[in-house]
Amino acid sequence: MRVSRRLLAVPAAAVLAWSLTACGGSAPEAAPTSSASASVEQEETVVEPAGFELTADNLGDIATAMLAAKTYDTTMVTDVAGASMTAQGQARVTDAGNELIMTMSSAQMTAPIEMRIVGGQLYINMGELTGGMFWQLDPTDTSNPLTASLSQTTGASATDSLAEILPALVSVTKSGAAEQLDGVSAQPYDVVVDTSKMAGASAEQFAAAAAAGVEVPKEITYTYWVGEDKLPRKLVMDMMGSHIEMTLSNWGGPVTIEAPPADQVTAPPAM
Repeated sequence: MRVSRRLLAVPAAAVLAWSLTACGGSAPEAAPTSSASASVEQEETVVEPAGFELTADNLGDIATAMLAAKTYDTTMVTDVAGASMTAQGQARVTDAGNELIMTMSSAQMTAPIEMRIVGGQLYINMGELTGGMFWQLDPTDTSNPLTASLSQTTGASATDSLAEILPALVSVTKSGAAEQLDGVSAQPYDVVVDTSKMAGASAEQFAAAAAAGVEVPKEITYTYWVGEDKLPRKLVMDMMGSHIEMTLSNWGGPVTIEAPPADQVTAPPAM
């Protein structure tokens, strides 16, 4: 069975975008193959700025707060050249690596794509392409085109990914008025990084994009909405023709993140 790499890029793009927020790191975004239009509507009320102020010196406090809260819900919309994909899921943040369950959809998909990362293993159900089953993939198997693109992401921890972005940090500045998000006052901040100074997996991903002929910008700006509890509630990013908007809510709430039942799991075909 021959699998389209363009189709495999859909879940890969979603996970890399997810890691940008879940771990505080960054990665180039691959374009999804759908052409549907989607949006996330969220009521935003202007309020007084939160007591905590994010700076270049205390950026690491975000990772510390995420590790303490442990869990959250999320929604994500990715738009590339008029094509759009939406995703919803839950995540568990640990210093040993993050776990998640995510469902991705678009108008052109015959069925949603479901992905789980549990215990360091990646499980993905792409409907007819995977026979309605979950493929179980070993993130350390870099000979597989899908796991090769995700090998760094699935094992990344909050502290690891933050270490990748800190050497590249250019500035952290307030960006507009605080807003009421997820029941808290969240202040937006523009976090600017120098792509040439990224470390670890992020540096490798940018290098791979450049080698593939993608023009990597010198600097990238991520806009984070951060509450006075130091937890991110929203992230917006525009990079290399893509627009990503994520919301994070219900921090510390209950999540259900488990591996699929054994009778729903199968090994992927050789690629």
